[in-house]
Order: sequence, then structure tokens, then C-alpha cells
Amino acid sequence: MIKNLKFASLVTLGILSGFVFTILASAAYLLGSINAPFLIGATIVFNFLMWIIGPMITDFMMRFFYKIKFYSIEDIHSLYPETASFLKTICQKNNVKSPKKIGIIDDDNPTAFTYGSLPSNARLVFTKGLFTYLEKDEVEAVLAHEIGHIVHYDFVIMTIASTLLQILYELYVIFTKSKQIRRNKKGQVLVYIGLLSYVFYFIGSYVILYLSRVREYYADEFAAKNISDPNKLSTALIKIAYGIVAKEDDKKSGRLMESTRALGILDVKSAKGLGLALKSSDTNETINKTMAFDFVSPWAFVLELGSTHPLTGKRIERLGEVAKSIGKENMFNIRAAINNMTIDKEKLYHGFLLGVFVFFLPHFAILFGLSAVLLTGGSMKILFIFLGLAFIIKALYMFPNNIAEKTTIREQMADIYNSPIRGKRILLDGKIIGRGQAGAALSEDLMFQDNGGLVFLDYNSKLGKLGDFFFALTKINKLIGQQVIAQGWFFRGIGQKVSLSYLELENKKIKSHPKLWAIIVGVVLIFLGI
Repeated sequence: MIKNLKFASLVTLGILSGFVFTILASAAYLLGSINAPFLIGATIVFNFLMWIIGPMITDFMMRFFYKIKFYSIEDIHSLYPETASFLKTICQKNNVKSPKKIGIIDDDNPTAFTYGSLPSNARLVFTKGLFTYLEKDEVEAVLAHEIGHIVHYDFVIMTIASTLLQILYELYVIFTKSKQIRRNKKGQVLVYIGLLSYVFYFIGSYVILYLSRVREYYADEFAAKNISDPNKLSTALIKIAYGIVAKEDDKKSGRLMESTRALGILDVKSAKGLGLALKSSDTNETINKTMAFDFVSPWAFVLELGSTHPLTGKRIERLGEVAKSIGKENMFNIRAAINNMTIDKEKLYHGFLLGVFVFFLPHFAILFGLSAVLLTGGSMKILFIFLGLAFIIKALYMFPNNIAEKTTIREQMADIYNSPIRGKRILLDGKIIGRGQAGAALSEDLMFQDNGGLVFLDYNSKLGKLGDFFFALTKINKLIGQQVIAQGWFFRGIGQKVSLSYLELENKKIKSHPKLWAIIVGVVLIFLGI
């Protein structure tokens, strides 16, 4: 699918622009241009203005990047009469106005999202792909989910949360960077408070993601109670996941799916993982086994920490509970699939704590390094040493030198013991069917298919990014359609990938070096620190 590009939804736009403002304002404070009260006050005013004018900025970006066309509810009635009638009914039932603007994007990647300042000026956007992949009831389920965001004032809640997060960062800057405070004997206490503010800021980044996931659950519940059958939202989630990977998308499509990640119906990372697993699966049993990872693996909690949306399996389980509460049959029974499994708890948790430590090691390195600099008054070079060691240790841990196991993608997706940080060395037999980022001429990664599904192959040249660039330009087109043997390390996360060791064709072998540059960068940082 696509990599992280971070564009235009109102929430992500507000948070990111707010972070930029925070950095600039903090720099101005350190240079003596503004004082602390003004810094905090300016942050609040800036975020308030972004909340007010943000929807208009997003409108512009949607028109510019995605050629979106906005319609009134009356216009939609002439295009999609049943959809317009459903929107009017659900809005009247919940005492909110029909969306002020309804945007349609001419793209087959199925998604929908909302943005705005208040319910009275909310925009509802969807792609034509919803009608390509979903049945009428499923389209209504997705749109009901988005109306739920409007009814619950999610725009306001997320804006307040991001403002508080920015203030925490500014308190860290004020209390740790001020020379006047550091000269004062009592100022040392404020330095500690500043460090505590940074810790809260770091934790707060994950709290905002948790808040986003909670809002998704609320929107799911709202949709389930406002449609005839909650299972329709479950099947819509799965079909959207399938549609995202089944459609031959281009750069614009990929950018659209990533930019609306925070407010879209499904996090594209989660969609990638589920969608690839289901590409060649057509039974509920296979789906249940694939999603069992979301409940059984101790990594599920860690992975969800960094996601804007709950894990898909958990959303579908909750929707199933709502279905049963109103006398409907639950189409997916993940718990039953888990009960039929033989789970080795010792194997499941073996190395988990060490894996979590390595997973967050670069974050710890930055935190420990900054703390050492601030508390000892030492050079920032200490931070380089900490970070360099973190890169080397993480690379060595991620790619163990064990024997490759011949397997299939479906088998690996159903393996609850797989990890997002400790790769399993595997051997796959299949075909290269395209670039990892469809339509992106400079994408060096590959899409691979075997008889068990699809997976992304992450290629890394020994020449670094320059080698990746030339590989993308000169090699990939020749590889597409070729039958190959792929060896590498399988990682199961929100999505899944294989970091390549090599590709073997009939007459040649293409090597990849996933840990080489992580170690080189680590060594360079340590050298700079020393």
C-alpha cells in the first residue's frame, strides 16, 4: 500500500500545524522575543483560530490535491437518492443538521471521513469506491459511522486534546531551557518539573491516539444502533480493507488514504494487514483466525498504542455484541476460533518484555540522552552516543541469523506467535505482482503474491537511499510478473511485511541489506558523540 505521508484531515492538519507553531514559538521564547505567559496564550489563540478556519483550509487542500467536488444534500439527492434520504433521516433522528457540504472524490479506493469545527458546519466526504465495493446497506453503515463523529463533537474534543499536548511541550521548553531559571538555585526544581512535562507530553501523544480510538468505538456504536443490522458495518470494514489492496491505485489514491487516516472509517495500516490476509480468503473461519492475533498476542496492545483506530478484530467483536443485543446473529466469532486453538502461553510471552524494550529503544535513547544533557550540563554529543547504540542494538535484534523456514503468507498471518520487532526468517515461493506503493515510480518496495495471500517486500540497497532510487528506476519493472523465491524476515504488526534478504530468479539473485544502514548510521552517531 502506501507509506506515511501525513496530509490533510482536519485533526492531523491541526495537530501538525500546532506542533510547528509550538516549535517556532518556543524558539522565539528562548531568543527572548516573547515571554512565557504570551507563549501559552498564543498557543490557545492559534489553536482556536485553526479550529475556526481549519475546515476552509482543508476544503482548499481537498480541491487542490484530490479534485474533490462539494455538493449540497439536495444535489446529492439527484446523484444518490437513497443515500441522500438515509442521511436526512439519520440527521433528523439525532437532531443535527445535514452536513453543510458533502464531498465526492472520483476514486475507487473506498473510504469516507468527516471534518469541521461544529456539527453545524461539518463536511462529509466519501469516494465513489464505496459504491464499487459495498452493498447499499454497507454504504449506509459507513456513512452512519461518520455521522456519529459529527453527533459526538469529535472535532472539538480532538482540538482541545492537541492544544493541551502543545502546552505540555511548551512548559518543558520554558522550565528547562531558560538561562534565568537555571541560574536560580530554586530553578533546579523547575528543571525537574520541565522534564516531567516532557514525560507527560510523550505519554500524552499516546493518550491522544487512545482518545481517537475511543471516538471510533463510539462512532461504531452509533452506527450500529442507527442501521438495521450491525453486521453490515462489520462486513463493510472487511470489504474496505479488501478494496484498499485489491484496487490498482495511483499516487493520488495512496495519498488520499493516508491523509484521511485519522478520521477515515478504517486506519489504512490496519486495512493493509487485514486486507492482504483476506485477499485469497473467502471463509469466515480464515478471517476469524487472522484476527485472533488482535486478542491473543501480547503485541496487540503495544501495536494499538500507535494506531488512530482500534484493531479491526476488536471493532468487529464489539459490533457483534451490539448485533446480539438486538437479536441479530453475529457473523464473525473470533472468540470461538481462539477457543479452538492450542495456545502455548510460554512461547507467546517468551522474549516479549525484551522485545518491547527494543521496540521503544530509540525513544528511550532520546529521553535518557536529553536527561543526561540537562542534568549534567554536558554536551549534546551524549545524545548521539545513546541514539547510535539504540540503532545498532535494534537492528541486530530485529534480524536474527537463523535458518529460513519454507512457508506461505497465510500460515504466517495465522501464526499468533509472530512479532513486529523480532523477525522470523522465512522462504516464500511466488510472484512479484507490482510495486509496494502502487503507481509510485520511485517506490523500491515490491508486492508479492503466493498461494496464501499478499505481502509487501521491503528492499534495502547496500548503497542506501541512492541504491534504492536506482533499483526503483531500473529493476522493478523487469521483476513484475516474474516467479521468484523470496527470503527475508517476516514481521507481523498492524500490517505485515517481509524485510528482504534476497530475491532468487532463474538466473540471478538480488540481495537486500535491511540491517546494514541502521548499523552504519549507529556507528556514525557514536563516532560523532565520541
